[in-house]
Order: sequence, then structure tokens, then C-alpha cells
Amino acid sequence: MVIQDITFKEIPPRTIVYLQCRGSWRQLPEMLERLNKYMSQASLRAVGPASGVYYNTPNEVSIQDLKWEVFYPVPTNTPESSDDKMGAGVRNLPETRIASILHRGSYRKAGSSYERLEEWIKREGFRVCGPSEEVYLSVFDMPSEKQTMEIRIPVSST
Repeated sequence: MVIQDITFKEIPPRTIVYLQCRGSWRQLPEMLERLNKYMSQASLRAVGPASGVYYNTPNEVSIQDLKWEVFYPVPTNTPESSDDKMGAGVRNLPETRIASILHRGSYRKAGSSYERLEEWIKREGFRVCGPSEEVYLSVFDMPSEKQTMEIRIPVSST
């Protein structure tokens, strides 16, 4: 595993197509497949890599109660919508100030990257102000040593 330097940046407003998920994060590839099918049926196209947003952790709730989403950025002129039956839709995200770290290696072994980023956030005097996001910069069937993701945590000044 190789951990890159931490950066601080503003993510501009985005429009995303999302799928709400519950349960184990091991479902991630399957949930992305479902989202891809939804996008195909809705004639939506991604303009960036897949991401996951994680609202809680196994330290806080049981595995079956984990709440998370997968999403892709789509063109900003895509109208907002929701499919309550499937838990999918399109919505706008506001500009977000984040601290981020690039993690190379197995997606399942990103804990040390999270720890390093969280320590940096505290040391720099920021506070976490939203759920973490993982931007998947490589495909899931790639060998684990070549997997790459950007971990983003929203921050604000304390």
C-alpha cells in the first residue's frame, strides 16, 4: 500500500446519479452494476468516476444497518429526480471543502489512509462536517495492489 500526500481543496457543485444502499460494503460492485443499469435505462451518462459516500461505520452500527450510497457525476444540466422504489435518482450537491488523500492498494485495506487523513484534519484545526466519500479511480476487478481511490472528508474551520 502506498499513501500519497494529503491535500485540501474545494469540490465545485456537482450533479450526481445515485443509488441508496444498506448493509455490507462488500456489495459495492453489485450496487455499481445496479446503478449502471439504472443509468442506461434513464439514458444518463457519467462524466467522472464512481464514488461511494458512507454515512456510518461498523464501529457505530451493525453491518446490516450500514447506510451508504454509490454515485456517478453526470452533466450539471441533468434534471433532479428520484425513484423511491429503487432508491435511485439524480440530485445536486453543493460546493464542498474537503481534505483528501490518495490511497493505492486494496480498497478493503484503506483504514490506515483514513487514520492518517483524520489525524491531519485534527492537527490542522479542522473539524469533520459530513460523511466520507471514496472516489474509485480504478476498476474493482483490477489486482488489489493496483487499486487506487481518493478518500475525501468534508471539513470546516473550528
